[in-house]
Amino acid sequence: MARPKRPPHPMLRVARAHLNKLAPELRNARLRMRQLDGPPGSPRYAVSVDMCGDVASCPYHVTDTEKCPIFACSQRRAIRLLLSREGELLQVINDDLRWEK
Repeated sequence: MARPKRPPHPMLRVARAHLNKLAPELRNARLRMRQLDGPPGSPRYAVSVDMCGDVASCPYHVTDTEKCPIFACSQRRAIRLLLSREGELLQVINDDLRWEK
């Protein structure tokens, strides 16, 4: 008998709400969340999202954006959200970097 599926982390819903306000074009992109360790008052969660603009015009001829080996690409739109334990948005980093591998 299979075990029931684990529900998604509640902080992903909070991150998705922040992302919808900041970058609605990334609404359907996959979120990747990491729990951070640090002193009190520091960010507790890092949520990364990235999406390539147009796979057909990729200068590196990558067809699957999930397996893209390029660290920094001008075709990529990437955002990293740093959140507190309560879900407060502490910092937003806009870049073309792949934060998670």
